[in-house]
Amino acid sequence: MLPPTGRRTPILALTAVAVGLFVVGGILLVGRLGAPAEAPSPSFSGPSAAPTDPTATPEGAVRAFFMAFATARRTDDPTAIASLVTSTNSSAYLTVSGFLAGQKAVGTASVLTVNDLTNLVVAQAGAQATVTFLHHQVGFDVSVDSGQPKESPTALPDVRVQVVVIKTGARWLVDSFENLP
Repeated sequence: MLPPTGRRTPILALTAVAVGLFVVGGILLVGRLGAPAEAPSPSFSGPSAAPTDPTATPEGAVRAFFMAFATARRTDDPTAIASLVTSTNSSAYLTVSGFLAGQKAVGTASVLTVNDLTNLVVAQAGAQATVTFLHHQVGFDVSVDSGQPKESPTALPDVRVQVVVIKTGARWLVDSFENLP
């Protein structure tokens, strides 16, 4: 037996709202399941109070360069580091460009979830400085075409890195870098 007509309207309204919420929730859930997983935002360690222009110091230039390199790895495009190197003919630019071209050739890009530079030591002599640090990276490879992960996040072995930076005007720019034994 149906409730009296005066009581049917609120029940129908509540039922319609519940069904509507259920349908919207289902649509959002299905849309979320089909969406590519968002990569976690990378974490970068660094000084808490950095100058406005990170290239104002040798340490800042090195940190900015490796942050830009991490960004470039997502798209295999070395232009992200171009303004942070002495030239596109520099060892630093050519090393990054070659690495990214190799990744791109096999349809792979990479995402760094951790990109820590620690124990930085700066040795400056005039307009040139050498910065050494311990580099800790965690990340995973993704498909260049789909952006879908090809593997689970992996911690790479920590490496000691030496970077040569050159002062050009008021900016320090990366000229070369290498892993140390």
